[in-house]
Amino acid sequence: MATFKDGPAQGQKLMLKRAPIFLRVVEKDGKFDALDQLSDRPEPGEKIYAYKIIGEPTAVHLYFGGGRGGWYAMAEYGFCKTQPTDSEMRTNEGWRKWCMENIHHQ
Repeated sequence: MATFKDGPAQGQKLMLKRAPIFLRVVEKDGKFDALDQLSDRPEPGEKIYAYKIIGEPTAVHLYFGGGRGGWYAMAEYGFCKTQPTDSEMRTNEGWRKWCMENIHHQ
């Protein structure tokens, strides 16, 4: 589960399968989601925000009953001071490039 220290997603708790250094968080109609998987893409009309991990992530195994469950990442994120442009966040290629260029600057 990811928690958010500040920014638009402050107070949200989102389930993650992985905890990347940078995380795109999307919001539409007051509902938030995290784009934590490598193949995740924002939907049209979603607002996108960039967050950076704070500290070391951990993992927890959750069992939901009926054979359902799995490992989930636990991490805290802070709102990036400098936000990428919308076009940088809309494509996975643009997002990866921005992350690599900003790894030491956020």
